[in-house]
Amino acid sequence: MSIIEHRVRDTPAFVAHAVNELAEAGLRASWSAHAGDLGRAVPGTLTIDDGHDQHPFPAIAAATVNASDITLLPHDERTILITERVSDARAGQLRERGWGGFVDSAGNASLRSSGIVIEIRGRRAAGPTSTPSAAAPFTRAGLPVTFALLASAEHFGTTPAQRALAETSGTSLGTVNRVLRALRDRTPPMVEGKRNNLLRRDALEREWISAYSAQQPTAWPEERFTSDLWATPNDVLDAVLPEGALFGSEVAAARLGAPIRPATALIHVDTDDRARRELIRRGRLRKDEHGTIRLRPALWRTPPVPTVDHTVPRLLIRADLLLEDDPRTDEISAEFAHGER
Repeated sequence: MSIIEHRVRDTPAFVAHAVNELAEAGLRASWSAHAGDLGRAVPGTLTIDDGHDQHPFPAIAAATVNASDITLLPHDERTILITERVSDARAGQLRERGWGGFVDSAGNASLRSSGIVIEIRGRRAAGPTSTPSAAAPFTRAGLPVTFALLASAEHFGTTPAQRALAETSGTSLGTVNRVLRALRDRTPPMVEGKRNNLLRRDALEREWISAYSAQQPTAWPEERFTSDLWATPNDVLDAVLPEGALFGSEVAAARLGAPIRPATALIHVDTDDRARRELIRRGRLRKDEHGTIRLRPALWRTPPVPTVDHTVPRLLIRADLLLEDDPRTDEISAEFAHGER
């Protein structure tokens, strides 16, 4: 069987590998990219030619994905994901979140269309097809700066001065400058002008949530507690938090009117240990690895925008809800995009 591969300019290496692996499996495949601003993801079409008919699959190509990406990237029941590697667990998440299938760079695939069913599993890639380095806005040091930039743009409609970004995020002016320069140098750019006006906000938010979700477990590790006062997460809803502590995730969403009964209570606490000690004292908290009260270090030195009912900014509520990896919170998370709730 002849191999047909239509390359287009800037075809990601992992997509080319995926197409080649399908060809090695005896499937004639081609990829075409579409216009669209999805940040690091690329929309397009993967077409399979079975010798009789052509079967186009709308696709989203992203080198790496996590649970948040699977929810955030635009898709329907026909859309497939093309990525570096899809594990059995990731394949299950794709099904749960309503994707139409996938192809990875090793040649594993799950594709269904009228007149064609393709299931290939168990193939291993020879090695990484790319080794992208983390961009400054999405490193451990850069994420707080990008968060302050996005939160301020949503609340105030403007970008803070560089010194204000440094003071809010608790980072150096050098880090702020590296973040802004990286965003300005993107193609197309994400900030412009002397005032660093924010462009392509949707794409930047998706990339920020993805990077935060990937790094949170190690960069901002949580502590779990039980409480002598707050027997259930619902009890925390009416709690008075000390200065330097803010509600996140399900509790934050519930306090702002979302129809959700929290399964756990997440509280972001300033890195100044006084807020943590005061919160433990007020709630009579006791460490418990199975406890439903979760304390997570804050992303800021001071909150970048005024707080509402002692909750974190909306972008972080959205990211926290997606991190729960619970389909019941996906719709609620979407309500916090751009302050819609």
